[in-house]
Amino acid sequence: MGEEKPDEELMGKRKSSPRLSTTSCDADNYSFSVSGKFIHPAFEKKAHVSFSLFGKGKYGTIGRIAWKGAIGVRVISGTAKGRPLKAVPGNNTRPTTDKVKEAIFSIIGPYFDGGTALDLFAGTGGLGIEAWSRGMERVIFVDREKISIDVIRHNVAAAGAEQAVEIYRNDAERALKALARRKIQFDLVFLDPPYRMSTMDELMSEMAKLELLAQDAVILVEHDAEISYPQELASFRQVREAKYGDTAVTIYEYLSSNDSADRGDSSDEEQ
Repeated sequence: MGEEKPDEELMGKRKSSPRLSTTSCDADNYSFSVSGKFIHPAFEKKAHVSFSLFGKGKYGTIGRIAWKGAIGVRVISGTAKGRPLKAVPGNNTRPTTDKVKEAIFSIIGPYFDGGTALDLFAGTGGLGIEAWSRGMERVIFVDREKISIDVIRHNVAAAGAEQAVEIYRNDAERALKALARRKIQFDLVFLDPPYRMSTMDELMSEMAKLELLAQDAVILVEHDAEISYPQELASFRQVREAKYGDTAVTIYEYLSSNDSADRGDSSDEEQ
């Protein structure tokens, strides 16, 4: 199950959105890049970082952030505890740090008794692998970048999770439609998109429409701290928002349409 399938067997041309720059721009066609050396607080050592900004796309400002040298993560807990995970070298990916990952799983877990998870903008695959290590029975990884897919495959093998995962190269929307055709439902979803991509609420609504979410599913959105998401969406209830430096995590619980209707009726009665 851990092998990347041919396009025609699953999701067409499997692509997914790259991580984007934290710099924004209103121009439709604008480009610049800058590189430098700095000390990242999560690692307390020097790292090289470069930012590139290309303009605007469907989901917001399009760009990328590339890290070199200092980014290293590991599996924090569970069956694969301590296994080192490879970062995407010189790519568009900003990995979830161990500190943020530990905080995330202290909120949503820390351990699971089975279930199916989706790591939609998977990058290194660190969140999905951590979920499997902590008890998720099955994890599906999606990313559109080949270099990310290669790293995910490496990390899955390093964790010993090959038999519990599926890895696909595709963009998010096409992947969701393909998964819906397979009638898969997820108990846990990680949305760690490009940091300037601010429409995860729309993507969540699409997942609900496609019936991809199990009752009481948990959806975790990792995003730029400058972006905020609403307390309530149709069929979703925000249960937690936390900030860790320039990174924010917003967690939602999926409510069935019946539960959403009941909640609305209760509100009407109280009025």
